[in-house]
Amino acid sequence: DTSDGMRQNYSAMVNLLDQQIGRVVLLLEEKAMYENTLLIFMSDNGGPLDMGANNYPLRAGKYSNFEGGVRVPAFISGGFLPTQRRGKWEGGLIAGWDWYATLAGLAGIDPWDAKADEAGLPP
Repeated sequence: DTSDGMRQNYSAMVNLLDQQIGRVVLLLEEKAMYENTLLIFMSDNGGPLDMGANNYPLRAGKYSNFEGGVRVPAFISGGFLPTQRRGKWEGGLIAGWDWYATLAGLAGIDPWDAKADEAGLPP
């Protein structure tokens, strides 16, 4: 139901975000920085149904443990993305903290945290 305008507002916000990301990409290209850039996009939860989001065909949304609340899109783009990975689709599971080791490795940094190890925290 879009009679109250929430769906239009939510769609407008998503559209504006897309436009602004496009502007960032253009600026990176203009400044010859795009080839050294890795853009990562990942949602934290499903869309908020009370704000006009639609997670169909998934059940429910934000604040829910059903797929509509925990299954979200993510993608990586940018010139730094290896050519052989461009356009590929992965169906595995990931959480926000999973990026740390990958990004540290890409930066040439050892992700090992001695203080966390001393405290008995898992790697």
